[in-house]
Amino acid sequence: MFAVPGWSVSAGSLKAETVGSNDGAASGKKRKRPGRPRDEAVTTDNVTQLYETVVEGKNPNAPNKDKSAKRQRKNGTAEDAQPKDNGDRKRPAEQQQSGGKISKDGKNKKSKKTQKHEKHGAQNGNEESQEAAAGAEEPKVAAPAKQLPAQPKLTPLQAAMREKLVSARFRHLNETLYTKPSEESFSLFQDSPEMFDEYHEGFRRQVKVWPENPVDSFLQDIRSRGKIRQPFKGKPGARPSSLATSPLPRTGGTCTIADLGCGDAALAQSLQADQGKMRINVQSYDLQSPHALVTKADIANLPLEDGAVNVAIFCLALMGTNWIDFVEEAFRVLHWKGELWVAEIKSRFGPVRGKHAPVEHSVGNRKKVVKKGKGGDAADPMDLAVEVDGAEDNRRATDVSAFVDALQKRGFVLSGERSEAIDLSNKMFVKMRFTKGATPTKGRAAQAPEPGRGRKPTYTTKLTEEEDNGVNESTILKPCVYKIR
Repeated sequence: MFAVPGWSVSAGSLKAETVGSNDGAASGKKRKRPGRPRDEAVTTDNVTQLYETVVEGKNPNAPNKDKSAKRQRKNGTAEDAQPKDNGDRKRPAEQQQSGGKISKDGKNKKSKKTQKHEKHGAQNGNEESQEAAAGAEEPKVAAPAKQLPAQPKLTPLQAAMREKLVSARFRHLNETLYTKPSEESFSLFQDSPEMFDEYHEGFRRQVKVWPENPVDSFLQDIRSRGKIRQPFKGKPGARPSSLATSPLPRTGGTCTIADLGCGDAALAQSLQADQGKMRINVQSYDLQSPHALVTKADIANLPLEDGAVNVAIFCLALMGTNWIDFVEEAFRVLHWKGELWVAEIKSRFGPVRGKHAPVEHSVGNRKKVVKKGKGGDAADPMDLAVEVDGAEDNRRATDVSAFVDALQKRGFVLSGERSEAIDLSNKMFVKMRFTKGATPTKGRAAQAPEPGRGRKPTYTTKLTEEEDNGVNESTILKPCVYKIR
């Protein structure tokens, strides 16, 4: 290589490198931050200290800060707020109590922190002094309350399946109530009270799709007739022209209404605010008591005295196979001239046909169709009247005559004219109104006639339901059973 002036260094001026020389120590500057000694081994005991020293850069020999002392100074306690005494003069006692400082003019001025501390009140001051006396103990922080896990959101398919399950459960319970006596239903709900809530949850869903709820019409009648005053006794007055313009029957100025088979007591809840104004007393009874206004009882055996009720209501409540017992129990608890209101689904009554007419949907009773001109059985007179004479076709109309006849045998008569007492205007329901105004000729309230004088006592033979013209009265109302889907 050739020499370059100003750049080349002579060989004599070069020094050989010695092992273990420290250029940084000679220059007086630290090239690297101090670390742990190379020969120190890492163990489970010193791994935390080595991590804080090497990685976080903390000094292990630094004194720990006392957090409690810092908190005491922040709260303005007397121990930390006391200044040093230089010996010139003693500190006043007022200053020691308030924790303030003495200004140049000798007045005691309170710091902002002390004023804020006193503003909070004695209760907060006591709590803070207790914290200061606790020393270095850390305050315990309350653990946050555990929140319940949110319910998973159902997919549209899962929601649809759940709705089908609820509807199926309702249909099963509905069929059980219609096809069993009330005693078995009462025992069923006694053993499983949640089934009563499940049934009425499904019932409320069915009511939403109805064009009208019969409870609303009964509420309207009670409100309108409850405002009508009764005529004074001994004063002749004009007889009301219709049932709607007549006052409610009362005993001692109060009308007692028994809602039999009330469900969730919708009638009593709606009239609760107006009972005192209209002077009415609503009592509700059902197989279970989901509400405070409901009394748990079998409506075939009510906990009421004879003649204690002025109005008895069966709103879609004649559900058991022993519904005749419900009617006889209503006769017992009703006052003389008391009223019985009934609302039932039209499908429970048969169409207008003769008693011995064949049922069209029954395969065993279906008659053979006979061609014209070849003779055979005579046609039904009702069919001839419609098809030949052109009479109004009422063959599919609702026939309640058998039901009315069964109640008349048990002492109930229609209130007023038949057209007014029986309301068939609704497409789904039939509403009927009766009055307790006759002597029962059948049932448990019927009494044997008194024996004649000089003759042997004669008693009328009590006919069973099967022997009475071959008609079983319990089958007058068909069970309202939904189709299996």
